Amino acid sequence: MKLRILHRTEYRYALPVRNNTNELRVTPLSNLRQKLGLHLVRVLPAVRMRRYPDLYRNTVHLFEIEETHRELVIDVSSIVETTPTPVSAIPTDVPLAAVRAEEVIESFQPYLLSDGPIRITPEIWRAAVDVEKDRGDLFSVIIGLMDFIHSTCKYVPGATHIGTNTEEFFAKPQGVCQDYAHLLLALCRSIGIPARYVCGYVYDAKRGDVIGSHASHAWAEIWIPGYGWLGVDPTNKKVIHEAYVASSVGRDYRDATPVSGSYWGGGDREMRVTVHVEAK
Repeated sequence: MKLRILHRTEYRYALPVRNNTNELRVTPLSNLRQKLGLHLVRVLPAVRMRRYPDLYRNTVHLFEIEETHRELVIDVSSIVETTPTPVSAIPTDVPLAAVRAEEVIESFQPYLLSDGPIRITPEIWRAAVDVEKDRGDLFSVIIGLMDFIHSTCKYVPGATHIGTNTEEFFAKPQGVCQDYAHLLLALCRSIGIPARYVCGYVYDAKRGDVIGSHASHAWAEIWIPGYGWLGVDPTNKKVIHEAYVASSVGRDYRDATPVSGSYWGGGDREMRVTVHVEAK
């Protein structure tokens, strides 16, 4: 499937600001599942950007606007070709013990930690154990955890904020895709399954059937030995397929934020994000 992605981020400042430094992680990844074609990043006010890969191989665009301004616009246009991954290709006979091998723990330690927004509480661990106990293989445990989140949590924009952690969300399970993804990470990690955060986009062919298609979306990837990273979207209760495009990965949202930065100045700031994904 060939997808065209338009991603605009607009900031309007009540008072003039300066020395506005930002990092962008908005470049779709290129891997076996997706291939990046045309990709353009434009910033207004116009500024020179530095491009480099970060620790997780995300492409970062770094820029600083030194002069005073009251508006910042970031336009990103991408063409990505995705390859479908048949469910039949996903191994269903990998035992859970495979991810608890010493070499897996050593190699994937960052994706097993309880840190920052990923808070693994006794309650979260117990919920994961309850799902695990009736399932024998890793894939069925992953699907069981996804189903648990989808049936337990309610999608409510505005119920949480960017700093909400999994302990808070689990206590009051109302939030958005970031919260759903973080909770899946916490559940997986609590029982020794490496899991990482993914930020990207999803195409909604039916226009309204998929949550998260009108903004950047978040989901999780779970490590399956002998297979690799399996993408799982607990918000929509789906295993990732060709309608999904990943743009950044990391331990949690902090590593994969599409736009992050700081500036000198005061007053209120208004932010608006619009995303449009279409099939070509």
